[in-house]
Amino acid sequence: MENIAPPFADQTARPWSVLFRWLLFPGVFLFIGNAAGAEHEIEAPPQVPYQVWPSQPPNDCPFAPSRDIVAVAFTGRNASYTSADTWYPSWASDGNLYSPWTDGTVEGVHAFSGGDKANTGFATIIGDDPLKLVVTNAGIVPNSPAPYGGRYPCGSLVANGVWFYGTYCLIETPKLGLNWDVLGPFVGFRWSTNFGKTWTDTPHTPAQPLFSEPKIPGGKVKMGAPHFVDFGKNLEHSPDGKAYLVGHGAADPDPQPRPGNLSWITGDQIYLARVSPTIAEINDGSRYEFFAGNDSSGEPSWVSDFAKIKPLVEWNNRCGCVTMTYDPPLKKFLMCITDGGNTISRFNSYILEADRITGPWKLATFLKNFGEQAYFVNIPSRFLSADGRSAWLCYAANFTGGWASDPPGSRYGMCLQEIRLLKPTDPVISSPLLGPNNVARKARVTVSSTHPDYKTAGMIDGVVGGFPGEISFEWATRAEKETALVRLTWKTPQTIDRVWLFDRPNSLDQITSGLLVFSDGSTLKTGPLPDDGRRGLEVVFPARQAEWLAFFVTGVKKSTANIGLSEMAVFSVAPEK
Repeated sequence: MENIAPPFADQTARPWSVLFRWLLFPGVFLFIGNAAGAEHEIEAPPQVPYQVWPSQPPNDCPFAPSRDIVAVAFTGRNASYTSADTWYPSWASDGNLYSPWTDGTVEGVHAFSGGDKANTGFATIIGDDPLKLVVTNAGIVPNSPAPYGGRYPCGSLVANGVWFYGTYCLIETPKLGLNWDVLGPFVGFRWSTNFGKTWTDTPHTPAQPLFSEPKIPGGKVKMGAPHFVDFGKNLEHSPDGKAYLVGHGAADPDPQPRPGNLSWITGDQIYLARVSPTIAEINDGSRYEFFAGNDSSGEPSWVSDFAKIKPLVEWNNRCGCVTMTYDPPLKKFLMCITDGGNTISRFNSYILEADRITGPWKLATFLKNFGEQAYFVNIPSRFLSADGRSAWLCYAANFTGGWASDPPGSRYGMCLQEIRLLKPTDPVISSPLLGPNNVARKARVTVSSTHPDYKTAGMIDGVVGGFPGEISFEWATRAEKETALVRLTWKTPQTIDRVWLFDRPNSLDQITSGLLVFSDGSTLKTGPLPDDGRRGLEVVFPARQAEWLAFFVTGVKKSTANIGLSEMAVFSVAPEK
């Protein structure tokens, strides 16, 4: 989706011009003084291997909880690439990943999938380590959406040396203020036999799509934005050599519609189809089989008549963009579904698991406000661990702007987050830095500068660490000293009463004094931060509401070269019991 507002990013500018631009708003007077507060040193909480994201399914959840995957935990390891979205990596026989993308820029190539001149991007992803990938060979292909308003990428698969690349259409209803609120038809697949150097277009058009839907433009569809089930490298774990596709849709008429009821990110049902992944059959609708429910003995029924297709999963007003991955060590199918609310709100994502591709499906986790606005969530099989319990979520986030990066590292681009699929005997471990009262992790972060090797997410990731250890656990400026500053901004005001500050753990850089500035104009001076990263400074003050909080570095140790923070935590007032 096109970025409506600038995505979360590191901001670089002259420090004092940043100061005036950020703080001297009309109606806000900066009181340079020290409000009532107290500070003392605290021990850094021990690092934890992972943090469980609480599963919070709504009361009408139709799925029983999984007994094999009882929770999903985040390790804090993450990476992000490019300034484009719509990434669905397919693992080819040459070991590389190949993916579509759009609405952004990759290697200086720009793609945008809306309007008469719509196009879609493609790229190669090289590397074994999700933290050190190279995205390259970017290109675009024009594809007219007429008579629709947009034409976006969806199902992408590289099988036996052929890259199949699907597109679907969208409508944005005028004056509603929503984002592509009507899901149009799946058009068909273009293909390449040389990994994207050249392409052969699909024989289908938006007006004459692959499947016999919708009945009228703007009508309901069932396979409007299908995605290939990820069966591993070159489909190695497909049970029959066929390619399977999952897509989201809705019934017509819909018994309980909502705004943006069936869009690129919202729907009511999930559907399943399969076909041989060959150039001769992939664009021939008569060669497809569609899941039509289970028979009296519980076995799946497959039909060639699209009109007889039945939902694989149904949850009214809770379905949306769907992907599926087979996890060989666990012998489980993992289905990721995102419910996109009204298309511009916070989004919820959830993961289902099943022993068979046709179910029955059980709930592994319901990730409320994941991202906070994560979408196009998928699990690339390329990065599954040997035991099948570690995986990486691939997604984009926060295209409308203003949402928090939650978990840290979420932004507009290709995001990767390492997760653990916990079994019943795995311990549930917690840290105050990772708890719900640390609202720093839900803030939008802006800074005066960032060293090229570092990211701002390192200072709100819930881990106290950094150079000479793992540098992803901290934030460092680009050669700044006592001019460095950080600002945390929340979507809604927060009632806070404590701040924790942890210095970078190296022996050269140390903050010796600072200034906390609150959105009401009040300030608190701070003393030196312990210099080794094993202890931090807690600043306690009477509870106050804040829309934003800034921290200015006003003094540093003489040897400082690149001042920064290992961790900054801001705690909300605990709710009364």
